[in-house]
Amino acid sequence: MTRSLILQCERCHEFTLSETCPRCKGVAKNPLPAKYSPEDPYGEYRRRLKRLTRQERGTP
Repeated sequence: MTRSLILQCERCHEFTLSETCPRCKGVAKNPLPAKYSPEDPYGEYRRRLKRLTRQERGTP
């Protein structure tokens, strides 16, 4: 299975095949999330940050 070659502009959210956006000349990056790995070394930190952000917003 191959990953998509479609990129998305960070600024205007336009989809493109090039690394720069044809509309606004912004940087285009892969819109897909990172691949899941059970041995994720940064998972604990990501979950901790998510909990802290929820607490600041007051959501459960």
